[in-house]
Amino acid sequence: MQAISGLVPDFREIENAGNNGNERAKIALDSFKYSIASYIAKYAVAMNGVDYIIFTGGIGENQINIRKGICEQLQFMGVEIDSEENQVRSEEKVISKQTSKVKVYIIPTNEELMIAKETKRLVNRD
Repeated sequence: MQAISGLVPDFREIENAGNNGNERAKIALDSFKYSIASYIAKYAVAMNGVDYIIFTGGIGENQINIRKGICEQLQFMGVEIDSEENQVRSEEKVISKQTSKVKVYIIPTNEELMIAKETKRLVNRD
């Protein structure tokens, strides 16, 4: 993202620049959305379909337009995103339409909990 956009590697800044007419930032964002949609489609082929798409982590939880753009590229799989439901950040929520063949969720991460659990597992290991 940084190399394509010529900006710092912060999606918020790249998205803001793209929204303000920076063509390199727009190209970087479009490239990212296409790349993620392509990976999801490849996994769908490998698994003979998907039932759910989960957005999580910093970008997945917070970048409304990136989620929207990824889902729009997956419409051929029956993915239908609800634009109103998608207007959230860091909230556990279904953002797909009722008619979507693939349900789309936002599920916030709890990285601190996972680090604590992994640390406990390592400390307790004999």
